[in-house]
Amino acid sequence: MQTWKWVLVAVVVLGGCAEVIEESYGSIVVDGQTYEVRNRVMDGRNGTYTHTSVIVRNAPQTCLPDSPGDCRAAVKNALSNNGRR
Repeated sequence: MQTWKWVLVAVVVLGGCAEVIEESYGSIVVDGQTYEVRNRVMDGRNGTYTHTSVIVRNAPQTCLPDSPGDCRAAVKNALSNNGRR
């Protein structure tokens, strides 16, 4: 199964079992374009966790904001995979 399909399956599974208890927004600039970053604190079966995503072409791309350059890399990866499935 392709990576994006695993992420989609994980989001559907987690989304069905978790409740958003806090949400905040920010932004990053990649190659002159601004992208929204969403930080969500979720309450799931195994406790509270944080999920961060950057929105590229109206689709969330999971990233790790504590890992330098990861959200920027998620944007570039999403843009380079445009149209591929």
